[in-house]
Amino acid sequence: MRVASVPEAIAAIPDGATVAVDGFTLMGVAEALYEGIEKIFRATGHPRDLVIVHAAGQSNRKIGFEHFAVEGLAKRIVGSHWGLMPRMSAFLGQGLAEAVCLPQGQLSGLYRAIAAGRPGNLTRIGLGTFVDPRIEGGKVNQPARDHAPDYVSIQTIDGQEFMFYRSFKIDIGIFRASAVDQDGNCATDEEAVMLDALAIAQAAHNSGGIVICQAKKLVARGAIVPRQVTVPGALVDLVVQAPDPERQHRQTDGAFFDAIYISPSTGTELPLAEYSTRLAIGRRAIRSLHQGDIVNIGTGIPGDSVGPALAEARLSDAITLTVESGVYGGVPAGRVDFGITAHPTAIIPHASQFDFYNGGGLDATFMGAGQVDREGNVNVSRLGGRIIGAGGFIDITQSARLVCFCFTLEGSHDKFVNRVDQLTFSAEQARKNKQQVLYVTERAVFGLEPDGLALIEIAPGLDVNDVLSQIPFQVKVRQPMAQMPEDIFRPTVAPFNLPPRPAGKTATSRGR
Repeated sequence: MRVASVPEAIAAIPDGATVAVDGFTLMGVAEALYEGIEKIFRATGHPRDLVIVHAAGQSNRKIGFEHFAVEGLAKRIVGSHWGLMPRMSAFLGQGLAEAVCLPQGQLSGLYRAIAAGRPGNLTRIGLGTFVDPRIEGGKVNQPARDHAPDYVSIQTIDGQEFMFYRSFKIDIGIFRASAVDQDGNCATDEEAVMLDALAIAQAAHNSGGIVICQAKKLVARGAIVPRQVTVPGALVDLVVQAPDPERQHRQTDGAFFDAIYISPSTGTELPLAEYSTRLAIGRRAIRSLHQGDIVNIGTGIPGDSVGPALAEARLSDAITLTVESGVYGGVPAGRVDFGITAHPTAIIPHASQFDFYNGGGLDATFMGAGQVDREGNVNVSRLGGRIIGAGGFIDITQSARLVCFCFTLEGSHDKFVNRVDQLTFSAEQARKNKQQVLYVTERAVFGLEPDGLALIEIAPGLDVNDVLSQIPFQVKVRQPMAQMPEDIFRPTVAPFNLPPRPAGKTATSRGR
């Protein structure tokens, strides 16, 4: 291990290298190195033509992964999500680099496959979506379709189809640590999430590549207890101390460091959310849960409303709330701090969380929706021509028992369309997997049935035609028509109890 400056570390990145970087929103992002790569490339033209791989989105709409949206710096981006990256999204949409979008959990798992020398991941995740090679193969712009290699293929085993995500060599691995000792041992004790630091380091090392760690602080030999070491020093080649930790090594976008994100609850209740349409949607969504359910929430309306809705109803202890970053329990942060919770009960590695999800461990997931079509398919990954990506959406929605899409009917874009622009959620696969699927809005609730969508609930005071007039295709209307609970539209709701789990109900693998 050698301590290096930012320019010295970046000089070790050769042109054309495949670079794997860690992070989730701004958590775990090595901002000093990202910033340095952009600055040095603009000054010298190197390193250039990089293939940059990232499992999760890494930005706050301003910095982080946005540094790589410079023509010539990246030849190809292989990632899952660019929703918080307006520059990168536009950059890829303009075809200034090849764009390959793969599910977040599969990319996270690939780091471990590469580290172990395995040929890749074999899974049913991605079948029937735009990642399926018979549809788009994850190649989401024309340069990728013209030049990118195939990252996925279809394999048949015992008569069943599987997606095969191929391993690849990693030349440079970049991650960050809260502290690094003189031997290069890295601790992430002050980081809000664990993510993929160890897997990236192992994958790069075993690929014959270089491992670079950004450190918030350097400590003496022996200052890190062995059990607190996330990445052993034997795997680390270069350590760069962040020159400006307050700006370049923030725990989250909103905080340089706040113990609330890594500490259990002290029993002090957090303030309740104010009423909004988004909160009303979250309130209705949680009424589909049962006591003891293990639940995932996605970004957008679910991330902003489901946790607060549970908290105000005093139900936070009745279910286990999880986020794909590896967090269990607590009250989720939203918007650009999505991925963390206040007072979590556990924080586990990113890939381990997806192993649990992909294996069918989730009772329910709450996700947003950009477009819904007549078959019940959902698009969240390409909207208004903008390349957004899927994040963990495909992994999670193809494996949860209940999938609940939360979105508003009001907005600048039509939510119901005859055909989605991109197939991020396959209704056909959901039926094969025997999943329950709901679409919850501020005006009505829809369900996925064998022959398409059905209107099953309507908001108080609305006529059915008020809702149907906003949909460009015929929707079955379930009779008798149920009414959405009146109290979800009030300023406050009284605490209530969730029903017990039905006999024999468990979160198990469905159709897998």
